[in-house]
Amino acid sequence: MSFLRLLSSEWIKTKRTAVRIMVIIIPILYPLFMVWYFSHYRHSVFWQVKIYQGFFEVMTVSLPIIISLLTGLMSYQEEKAGNFMNILAGPVSKIKWYVGKLTLLIFIACADILLATMVMLFGMKYVLNVAPIHDHLFLQGALLSIVGSLILFSLHLFISLAFGMGASIAIGSGGFLISALIGATSLGDHIWSYVPWAWGVRLSQFPILMMPEVKQALGAQLFNSYSLSLWEGMTYALLSFIIVTIIGSVWFHRWEGNKPHE
Repeated sequence: MSFLRLLSSEWIKTKRTAVRIMVIIIPILYPLFMVWYFSHYRHSVFWQVKIYQGFFEVMTVSLPIIISLLTGLMSYQEEKAGNFMNILAGPVSKIKWYVGKLTLLIFIACADILLATMVMLFGMKYVLNVAPIHDHLFLQGALLSIVGSLILFSLHLFISLAFGMGASIAIGSGGFLISALIGATSLGDHIWSYVPWAWGVRLSQFPILMMPEVKQALGAQLFNSYSLSLWEGMTYALLSFIIVTIIGSVWFHRWEGNKPHE
């Protein structure tokens, strides 16, 4: 079976499940809510900065719990469909299936985050009447949100398969609190680059520094310092994702379905 056919079959499995509802409804309702929320704000010089910060902060803080629920539901679906026997005894190699499932999860996240960002930009232009809109910075923020969250997909796919949906959601709930405290407050200013749950929040906020009003207020020296922090955080995020994915693939290749949570 080709990799594209594998991805297609995995997507078909989500038909008439809560997964489809999550990936279609949430990325539309969330930006609409944010547009409604910011419509009650008065215009100011930093209005677009506040919109950007609020939109990405709330989204990235929520990603740990959303990802844990999404991976948990997919794992639970496979378990109920035959106690993973379709995977363990199927014609597709286990590593190929594992990478395929992970790829599908990441693809869904990319599509949803980009869709939510586009809906938000549409609302800013036609409802909030923001002009000019720094749309390229919003798209950069969306991509950095994805980069910062990659490790969470690998981590929670492993946890949901090894320990079940309950464990995945429990750890995701803890990650939600960590991302809110370390990622969205000053508590994590010096340690966020070492905390995976804070990477999505922190990385998504860096494009704010490119906004003319903020860049002018910061000055060149402080701007360069923040740029170094961006590259440091991206390096940690990408390397950790690769390492955790390799470990998860090796583990799943040797896994025989005897889950500890049973």
